[in-house]
Amino acid sequence: MLTIPVTILSMVYMCLLAIAYFSKDRIATTENKIYSYMIGLSCLGITLDTTSCVLVLNNLVNTFFFRVVTLLMFIYYILWSGLFLMYVFTISMKKDKMSEQEFLSTYKRRLKIILGIFIICALVVPLMPLSYNIKGNAIFPEGLAVDFTYFIAGFLSMIIMLLLLFFNRKKARTKQYIPVYALIILFLLVVVIQKMNPSLILTTTVECFITFIMYFTIENPDVQLISELYKNKKVIEKSNEDTSRFLFRMTQDIKKPVKDIITLSHDIASMKTKEEMVNASKYINSYSNQIDYLINKALNISNMDTQKIKVFDSKYNVNNLFKEISSRAREEIKQNLKFEFNISANIPSYLYGDAIKIKQAVSSVINICDSFTTNGFISLDVSSMIRYNICRLVITIEDSGRGIGIDRINEILSYTSDDLQKIDVNKEDCHLDIIAVKKIVNMLGGSLMIKSEENVGTAVTIILEQKVVGTAETEISKKLENYEQLMYGNKHVLVVDTNENELAEIEKIISKESINVSGTVYERDCIEKIRSNLKYDLIILDDEIGESSALNILKELQTIKNFKTPVVVMLENNKEHIKLHYLQDGFADSIKKEKLESEIHRILKRF
Repeated sequence: MLTIPVTILSMVYMCLLAIAYFSKDRIATTENKIYSYMIGLSCLGITLDTTSCVLVLNNLVNTFFFRVVTLLMFIYYILWSGLFLMYVFTISMKKDKMSEQEFLSTYKRRLKIILGIFIICALVVPLMPLSYNIKGNAIFPEGLAVDFTYFIAGFLSMIIMLLLLFFNRKKARTKQYIPVYALIILFLLVVVIQKMNPSLILTTTVECFITFIMYFTIENPDVQLISELYKNKKVIEKSNEDTSRFLFRMTQDIKKPVKDIITLSHDIASMKTKEEMVNASKYINSYSNQIDYLINKALNISNMDTQKIKVFDSKYNVNNLFKEISSRAREEIKQNLKFEFNISANIPSYLYGDAIKIKQAVSSVINICDSFTTNGFISLDVSSMIRYNICRLVITIEDSGRGIGIDRINEILSYTSDDLQKIDVNKEDCHLDIIAVKKIVNMLGGSLMIKSEENVGTAVTIILEQKVVGTAETEISKKLENYEQLMYGNKHVLVVDTNENELAEIEKIISKESINVSGTVYERDCIEKIRSNLKYDLIILDDEIGESSALNILKELQTIKNFKTPVVVMLENNKEHIKLHYLQDGFADSIKKEKLESEIHRILKRF
């Protein structure tokens, strides 16, 4: 029988389809639920078909078991047709002017009606007469059960599908309707083939094939990827909120001393005594230091350098650490003081650092604030700026206490590393004075700033740069970067230029060649990208980059293990004479800025 090899082949690929489909997580849509039942039913149908072929080969046609298998096959045909019709109805359902609630109610009610009708029809079939007509090698079931099954599963289902196609002509061009067209065409072919060769039964194999091709047309995106994208969306939203809040606070912190400096500079003209002028200069100096600290230590990302970070072997959970500090502070500070705690959502889960010393420093500052504050609040705010595998923690402890005098602030901040060497730091003590805290912060490779206003309050800012511990999220990011290179081109060029207009022009020229291009105005950015194992086919450096030079950047790049990317330098026309020296120093080529577009095209062809 020719039916057997075709049936066995269908059984093999249906088993593989079932494994591939059910081994992945899926979105719980109606289409997916229907399709899940169709796969299971198709596997059952092809098994029954194979069983009936085996029984025919062994001359067991007149047995009770063969009759049961035949009736189960008829039930399968009706149920499969019903499920397929439900699928076609699902992709064809129009919302029109109905509300979402009305649409769902109508949709579910109609699906239940279709399912109910086909289940009733399937249950009625076994009660109907069934006989067999044997002609040569072919066995033909006859009787009311056969006619009823063909009418419901064939004629009626086909008519309803054609009506749905007709009333959804615009939507019927989408890929979701491919299985519908395939079913109509293949069943017409089956009718012709079985007229020519009655022994070749192909109905079940066609239904299995339709189920198979539906796998490639049904909307079934990668749930894991969607889950990651959803989590990433939430993290980005929260991160944007935290970043906006952080920048707003930094802006306010800068505005205040700037305003005070302007006020003092106007007042100096009317000051009559030297003492008044000296006092004003102290405040101006203090405010200037505050502004410089916030801009260069907190906000300036160009100075974030992994080489300068004090690396610790131990890792700690950032959220757990600061929640512990917060809980302890609530227990220890005065009962009438309100303790406020906030930690940014964009801080990585784990960082490398000395959690004991961080806790010691922060807790000690909170205890100092407690001793200076009678009424009001004490707050702990932890924000961050992340760049590659560096996390800059900005820890601010603020109170509404009596404040610190300007002379004392200047004295604290004037302590040098040599001065701090003499300060003893008890490892277990969380009640250290501010000088000892400054020593701990220095030991951690960080910095400390104090701003205070008498009878208003004090804010102590500690900034620490920590290495980020690789997590599952960073692994996913690396995979996405690899996919990005595969999907959007093999070449990736990095351009470093402090002239933003020139950088934009270069990026535009390179993008026209369908090449990935990344641009930055920070020289350190280039080095940190390479240290973070980002791969580039070409690096283009401006000769004069910020406070450094292209040659210095190249030398630092060459110290990075396995760095083999060609580096090209951009030169002004008056530096053409030193081109040979640059090539001898290790640059792969040079670009004349006066002929920027043609030179870039030449370089891109070469590399």
